[in-house]
Amino acid sequence: MKKLFKDTKWETIKFTKDELTRQFKEHMVEHDFIQPDTALDEFYLNKHRLDQRIDKKTQSDVYRLRLLAIKDRYNSLHRNKPKAVENSKSFTVYEVVGSNQRWSKFVPTETKFWVDNYTDQLLYVDYKRDDVWFNNLFRNKIDNSVSNNHDEIHTEKTFHLAYEQRTYKIVTAKGLDYSDAMKKAEKDNPELEWKPGRPNKKWEHLYQVKVDKLPEGDFDMNDLSTSSRY
Repeated sequence: MKKLFKDTKWETIKFTKDELTRQFKEHMVEHDFIQPDTALDEFYLNKHRLDQRIDKKTQSDVYRLRLLAIKDRYNSLHRNKPKAVENSKSFTVYEVVGSNQRWSKFVPTETKFWVDNYTDQLLYVDYKRDDVWFNNLFRNKIDNSVSNNHDEIHTEKTFHLAYEQRTYKIVTAKGLDYSDAMKKAEKDNPELEWKPGRPNKKWEHLYQVKVDKLPEGDFDMNDLSTSSRY
């Protein structure tokens, strides 16, 4: 993997506008590529977003992406490790970075790599579905036998989605102040008392409103609120 990042001349890879919009995230297209000649449909990674090193052999500047170890051992990547690394005595998770200044770190892809610390063997690759170009690059360069989640993130799954429908009502109550009126309202209407959790048909207190009954038809409850909560 390190050889791939070292040998690739990242700043010379040419893209068309169509390739950018189809294969990169929108914020990258807007901020991380340059078009040297506006008359040509040619875009390149902005070299100032890459890691800059000096090649003493050629006496030239080298711009590249590189692998950087994620050092936070309490990171969820270390706690929730994939099955492919469970038998590894020690491993490191790497991310792809370019420029890594104190105030800014360029991370062009969310792909992560699990590497065995004893053998330097690549154990697992975690892809993200939106990283189209990088996914294709790594899948073409990395041996197919290395465990990864590419098929999983492109397999349709079944999800059970819960929605709630809001229903409002206005209760008029008397009291020495707003809090006192609220206590009396809940005493006279036990269904208004606060309950923990999200039980079905639960009423929750919102705020004081300007009217004594709800408008007809569609409305936004926030429009009925007074300027203060109490």
